[in-house]
Amino acid sequence: MATVLIIEDAALSRQLLRRVLQAQGHTIWEAKNGLEGLEILEKQQQRPDCILVDILMPEMGGIEFLKVMRQQEFKIPTIVITADIQETTRVECLRLGAMTVIHKLVKPDELRHWIDKALENLPIEEIYETNS
Repeated sequence: MATVLIIEDAALSRQLLRRVLQAQGHTIWEAKNGLEGLEILEKQQQRPDCILVDILMPEMGGIEFLKVMRQQEFKIPTIVITADIQETTRVECLRLGAMTVIHKLVKPDELRHWIDKALENLPIEEIYETNS
């Protein structure tokens, strides 16, 4: 199956996401903030197949993480998971390259749907274009 990087500061949220994804057979990497997530991306020999990232986290939040991903041209499908329901936040995340924005509390079926979509054999540019 796939490798998914979960970047989330709340341990309970990470645990719930991990459980859903491991039940599907995915390998999970975890980071507590955007800085840790970037360190993982830089240190690992392979890239994750998909990233889940929260918005509000200490040290580096999801928006800053997306900006760095864009600057460094990491082309990894990224799904934002947040409690922020503002349309401006959603638009900003999509503009920075996120596939979609899912609101907390995430329903397992919705999460599985977006992970499956991220892992389809579409070129990353096509995934982004469908959400612009």
